[in-house]
Amino acid sequence: SRQQPPQIHENAAMIGSFLPLPTTITTTSGRPLPPRATTTTLPFPTTPLRLGRRQIRVSVSSSSSESNEEGVGSTNGSLPGLPPVGEEEEEDDESCPVECVTEFKTDEEFSRFLERSRATGALVVVDFFRPSCGSCKYIEQGFMKLCKGSGDHGSPVIFLKHNVIDEYDEQSEVADRLRIKVVPLFHFYKAGVLVESFATRDKERITAAIAKYTSPEQEPETEPEE
Repeated sequence: SRQQPPQIHENAAMIGSFLPLPTTITTTSGRPLPPRATTTTLPFPTTPLRLGRRQIRVSVSSSSSESNEEGVGSTNGSLPGLPPVGEEEEEDDESCPVECVTEFKTDEEFSRFLERSRATGALVVVDFFRPSCGSCKYIEQGFMKLCKGSGDHGSPVIFLKHNVIDEYDEQSEVADRLRIKVVPLFHFYKAGVLVESFATRDKERITAAIAKYTSPEQEPETEPEE
């Protein structure tokens, strides 16, 4: 038989090294069995790709869900390396407890607060709300924080809130008497008299109204004596 050139032998050896080798099994009778077919698996990284896609899908769904109130880490909208969005608000809530805003239910309770304000000269601010109102829940957080520095200016402010829906799911007697048709609504009472009212979810507007009625009155100018 003709011998192939050495270069061909080397190429054949290289090709053979990448192909599956047949396996010969001999039985007890000495007869060899035909070689079994084997399969070659290509090293394609299919599993890591599937895992990576699953991880992205979970992180997107986690970041799209809002913690309303207000999650942990970067899933609540904060950037990596920065504190979560809700941390500062939680600290403000600790320094300004919910008890600073007093809830009243009856007209009699409301009248007692107005009488007290006449004696002390305090400004009474009332937040009229309804539990199912989204805007009411939004402004409630800011309204509670307004009590934080309300006593720093020497003029006391009484913060009240009233649910316009009673336990029978009907309009409360206070809301009926005051003819409240929209919430969130804010009333401002000075010396027991209603001086201003408006519907809003803007904390800055409420702050401006409080400053307006708690600023010291200008003393009338007196003519110089001759």
